[in-house]
Amino acid sequence: MFKHLVIAALITFTSGLTGCNAINGQPVDSAASSNIGPSLPFTAQGNEPPWQLVITASHLKLTQGYQLKSQQFTMADKHQVGKKIRITGKNQALIVSLTPDICHDSMSAMPYPWQAKVTVAGKNLQGCAGEPLELLLGEWQIEDINGEGILNNSHLTLTFDDKGRVYGSASCNRYSSSYKLTGENLTFKPGLVTKMACPEALMNQEKKFLAIFNEINQFDINKNGALILKSHNGKTLRGYLLGQ
Repeated sequence: MFKHLVIAALITFTSGLTGCNAINGQPVDSAASSNIGPSLPFTAQGNEPPWQLVITASHLKLTQGYQLKSQQFTMADKHQVGKKIRITGKNQALIVSLTPDICHDSMSAMPYPWQAKVTVAGKNLQGCAGEPLELLLGEWQIEDINGEGILNNSHLTLTFDDKGRVYGSASCNRYSSSYKLTGENLTFKPGLVTKMACPEALMNQEKKFLAIFNEINQFDINKNGALILKSHNGKTLRGYLLGQ
């Protein structure tokens, strides 16, 4: 099962303010605080109007509107209090709240691992953050083929790696392919399958799985942490992340 991240981040920028770091109310040094929160650089974005925030170790760059007007904020200090992160910067006030929960892009419906809220000059901007790929990486146990379940004790898996490869057990044979993840969809290229023979029931299940696999064009993570792969004609594969 997809394990939700357990850190919520609150990033606050104020002019001319500095302070000591604190974790659970206890002060920590600045070097340690640099490791708080998601890996950098980190990007959040939203729609209507469009905006994007890029967070690096030293700056935040906020771009807003169809005219792509940008503002840059210098990072001065970082705090963690409970599950929240507070970063103090200079110049104009900026507050960014990051919550570790599935967020769907309001235009593409693509899932992201973080929900984001940016407050600047009294205006709130809602959106998503992180990379969709973070939700896919790992080995998934497929437990349902198009709402019909799978055979008891059959082995049906799907693994995504960070090199663009996808592979696993199709019930009887091993398969391997590559995937392409864009801002709007997930697709697989035609792959290779071994040629072992198994009992007829397993071979029939494998045929159904591979037929849907080759037509996938979208993915989601449901409220129970299950991976839902969807084909262009509405067929689905559902699985859970192994080891979670």
